[in-house]
Amino acid sequence: MDNLTKPAIVKAWENLSEYYQKTTQISTYDVHYGPLTYGEKKLKLIGDVKRKRVLEIGCGGGQNTIALARWGADVFGADPSQNQIKHARRLAGQCKVDAAFVTASAEDLTEVHRVLKRNSIFVLCLGHPYFHAVGFYLSEDPDEPEIRDYLSWPEVVTWNWECDTKSIQMWSYNRTLSQIINPLLERFILEEMVEQGIEDMAVMSEKEKADIPYLCTWNEKEYTVQRKLPSTLILRLRKP
Repeated sequence: MDNLTKPAIVKAWENLSEYYQKTTQISTYDVHYGPLTYGEKKLKLIGDVKRKRVLEIGCGGGQNTIALARWGADVFGADPSQNQIKHARRLAGQCKVDAAFVTASAEDLTEVHRVLKRNSIFVLCLGHPYFHAVGFYLSEDPDEPEIRDYLSWPEVVTWNWECDTKSIQMWSYNRTLSQIINPLLERFILEEMVEQGIEDMAVMSEKEKADIPYLCTWNEKEYTVQRKLPSTLILRLRKP
């Protein structure tokens, strides 16, 4: 991330935080890996965290961090947005859990590797590159008038998050699958890869929906496309 773009991204999340937290329903009883799909209770990628030290990088409003604290972890959440951290601390107080939050960022994966103990787990969750290449275009997103040139990546793209009466400019760092995985293989062992789409909420019972830790609203076109393409890439890695 370049020095010019990083402050703009942080500022965008400072402006977006309140709207984002208001318009999403994110559980503090499960770790989510993206909207409208199952979380850690079903995927079991992190494993037992009781009495273990856990760091969540990019913790946002703190919901995942709080869930980990409920499961017995000694947990810290870090996020560059002060407003997100304020929300996280407030939510942790409401939930009466012991979780620490700091305003910080971590773009350098070598630093992640450094602080991890040997044989420790690193779970990385990000938007699936295939969806970034074609998914938003197929969803008829006005910011995506054509299919992205996947083979020319990496690239930085800007897009707009529509919030009530205002539009907030956001940034995405697009990388191919090999550009994501190969650098990680230089320092970590890849144990599992999950390409996750969303669940068909229309056929789920209320009890089944209660097991989905991240609920939000999309238009019909977005929903249809995300039922057919993986929107989230999750990697379970181990430090040797």
